[in-house]
Amino acid sequence: MKNNPQELKGILLSLIHDLKKGLGEYIRNPDRDFVRKRKLPFEKMIISILGMEGNSLTNELLRQYGCSANITSSSAFIQQRAKIQPIALENLFHTFVQRTTTNSLFKGYRLLAIDGSDIQIPTNKADLDSLYQFEDGRKPYNLLLLNALYDIKQHTYEDAIVLKGHLSNENRALTDIIDRSKINTPALIIADRGYEACNKTWHIYRNVGGNIL
Repeated sequence: MKNNPQELKGILLSLIHDLKKGLGEYIRNPDRDFVRKRKLPFEKMIISILGMEGNSLTNELLRQYGCSANITSSSAFIQQRAKIQPIALENLFHTFVQRTTTNSLFKGYRLLAIDGSDIQIPTNKADLDSLYQFEDGRKPYNLLLLNALYDIKQHTYEDAIVLKGHLSNENRALTDIIDRSKINTPALIIADRGYEACNKTWHIYRNVGGNIL
C-alpha cells in the first residue's frame, strides 16, 4: 500500500474520473441521467458519498459544501444518488485496491482476515429479506451483514460483500470472495467458525493452485 496520502487521493480522483468516461454503465438511465449541468454532477456525487460521515444528510451537505445559498437540497441529493448504480462504487473499490496494493508478506504469505459486522439501516417493512419484527412491541428494523476481507500487514481492505440479514451466509460470502479474488501470491486467511470451509469452499481452495489456505 502506498503511504503518501496525496498520492492515494490523486489515484482515487483519477479513478473517479475514469468512471465518468464509462458513465452509461454506472447510471440507471444513460439517455437522461447526468446529461444536463447540475449542482451535483456524477464525479461530485461520488466524492460526496465517499466523504459522508454519521450525521444527517442535511448536516453532511452543510459540512461538505458550507452554508451557501446555492447549496443543494437533501431531496435533490437523494434524487441524484438514486441515478447511480451500486456497481459504480463497487468497481471503484476494486480498482482502487488493485492500483494501491503491494505484496507485503509474512514468511512468503499474504495475511488476510475475514469477519462480519451487522449494519442497521432505515426500516423498510416491504424488504422482508432484511426486516426483523418482534411481538414484544419493539420497533422493527432492517439489517445487513457486511463481510470484509482485511489485509493484516497492509491495514487495508481487500474485498467486501454485503448481504441482507435473512440471506446472510458467512461461508457463502467467503466462497464468493475467493471465487473473484485476483490474489496471485500465497495467502493465509484467518476466520472464525462461521466461515469454516464446507466441501465447496475447500474445493475452491484446492483449485487455486494452493495459493489460498
